[in-house]
Amino acid sequence: MTAPPGPSERVELVEEESVAPGGAVMVTWLVQHNDGWVRARSHPAAQSEPLERGSRVVWRTRVTLSLPRGTALERVESRPAPNQRTALDYLTGSARGASRRTTRRSYVVGPGGALLPAS
Repeated sequence: MTAPPGPSERVELVEEESVAPGGAVMVTWLVQHNDGWVRARSHPAAQSEPLERGSRVVWRTRVTLSLPRGTALERVESRPAPNQRTALDYLTGSARGASRRTTRRSYVVGPGGALLPAS
């Protein structure tokens, strides 16, 4: 399925990894492209630039794309699942492979590059 034809809009997305209690929080974006999905920064129309990092931020990147209105996007946030690990568990390596919780939110490109919740 390809993106529906429509006027191109400039869309800015921010991808990042930050440190939170229990592990890293990662936010990435997927963009509908041809018959599937690609990571936003891998899209052929993408331009990426690193942004300043604040406290607890490992990396932050702005991805700018020119996409037709109606193009589907998905925000993917992965964070550590709440659990009762001790400091010793973390230091001895049992934190590796810890469970994670992933949240996905769907959007479409609207007028002016606004991201509108998908119905």
